[in-house]
Amino acid sequence: MSLVDLHTHLPSAAAPAWASWRQSDALAELDRFGIARAAVMTLDGLAYDAVTGNDVVAQVCAGSDGRLLPFGSVDPRRPDAADELRRCADRGFHAIKLHPWMQGFSPLEAYMDPVAEAAIERGLPFVMHDGTPPYASPLQIARLAARFPELTVVLAHGGLFDLWEDSVAAAVRYPNVHITMCGTAPRAVFREIVRRVPVAKLTLGTDGGFGDPDLRRHRLSVHRAILAELPDGDAAALAYRNAERLLGLT
Repeated sequence: MSLVDLHTHLPSAAAPAWASWRQSDALAELDRFGIARAAVMTLDGLAYDAVTGNDVVAQVCAGSDGRLLPFGSVDPRRPDAADELRRCADRGFHAIKLHPWMQGFSPLEAYMDPVAEAAIERGLPFVMHDGTPPYASPLQIARLAARFPELTVVLAHGGLFDLWEDSVAAAVRYPNVHITMCGTAPRAVFREIVRRVPVAKLTLGTDGGFGDPDLRRHRLSVHRAILAELPDGDAAALAYRNAERLLGLT
């Protein structure tokens, strides 16, 4: 069964892997792992300049026949953050990745309001790193979702290893909160998330492009073991249909 990988990153420009990065190689890797499409997010744009990071993401995804899906980012503390989000939407980006922990902002502050309003206006989900306090706990992010019920919010890691139960609580309580199962949690945790959260609110990710190059293979093996336990319709929803619906690809 082909998958949509809802969480991959480009290497940092300072990393040797970036010097050798080629779109053709990235697509060949997707083929090797049975991935139909993959979200592409910046690393450098989270740590340094989101605008430049967005430009790089747009460039590397262009010409991939829709298989590499550009996700943008903004620094919500900047007064032009909402305008940059709209620029991403105009360029065909599918979502906005926010990393409260790495970017050093709180999702509870008033500067989030114009960014969230622009995302609602343009129909772009927020894909938000979660699972690492102090700024990125699932329940903090859920408060943002509660304030903006028309905003689609995806918890990008399902709380990782320590806060996965909080991510479950957020997804069960708030209709606009979804979970991407991606990160350090073992199969037993992911299986419990699938048991407790409606499958329509779940997607899969590998964090490919970040960390050990063998990470994608390992995480896909965990995901496929879970998919094999589900009825065909639920497995297809988790593998690709939910991601396509979230990103407006259907």
